[in-house]
Amino acid sequence: MRKRILLVILSGLVFTLASAQNQNSASFHFLKNYRGDGMLAYNFFTGPDAADFQTSIKGFGSGLIDYFGARVSIDMVNFGNEKIYLSLGAGLSVMKYRLSDHLVFVNPGNGMPVQYFTDPDASHDFQDTFFGWGKSKIVTVGAYFPLDVNIAIGKSMIFSAGAYADLNLSARYKMKYLVGEDRIKELIRSEDFRDFNINTFKYGVTAGLFFKKLKRGISCTYSLAPFFTPGGGPELHETRVTASFAIVDLKEAASRARKQNDE
Repeated sequence: MRKRILLVILSGLVFTLASAQNQNSASFHFLKNYRGDGMLAYNFFTGPDAADFQTSIKGFGSGLIDYFGARVSIDMVNFGNEKIYLSLGAGLSVMKYRLSDHLVFVNPGNGMPVQYFTDPDASHDFQDTFFGWGKSKIVTVGAYFPLDVNIAIGKSMIFSAGAYADLNLSARYKMKYLVGEDRIKELIRSEDFRDFNINTFKYGVTAGLFFKKLKRGISCTYSLAPFFTPGGGPELHETRVTASFAIVDLKEAASRARKQNDE
């Protein structure tokens, strides 16, 4: 199934190149656009074991208002014309997954799969409210490289779809709870969490629809590679939907900024 999806994407990329080359206006552009999806976004897991890793919309970090999680990139190279073009970008991804059930992870070592279970200590008060102290979440940071086909739909919309690679730079797990009036924080730091069979190379598919007048769009991203290495832990795939997808022309943005400064 994954090979079929990648084959379809590759076919689309080849079609884009062929279509662009047939246009006299086809050309290369460098550092053309900024792309981002943050703010109004929701991160969650799918896959056979996703029921044990349900994410919560309470609080920040993995919710309908995610101020600190985003995928952002710069189109390093664009090839095509105004109607259809291929873009290769580079950027950063910061993904946060706030878990509804507060999990404890155990690494048995020796190549054995990671074990996990819901925190059994009844004295741990996680205060699952919007601004409550308690929470448990996974945070990952990666170098992000999207490759997209971009098609103008009339004068008001841009459809973008393609594939991406995400090279893990950091991954950690945090639990915060109260015991009586004492605030407790437990953290599996990145250098330790890497030993929990975290997949350091992820790849997936992405699609978005950008509305020029609104200067916003909708998008979704799905990781074909599992979060943990195959056989090294629960089978989970990272998924993200957002209503804040943006494609911004860097030259136009710089021009607007200069005008505002002059005023």
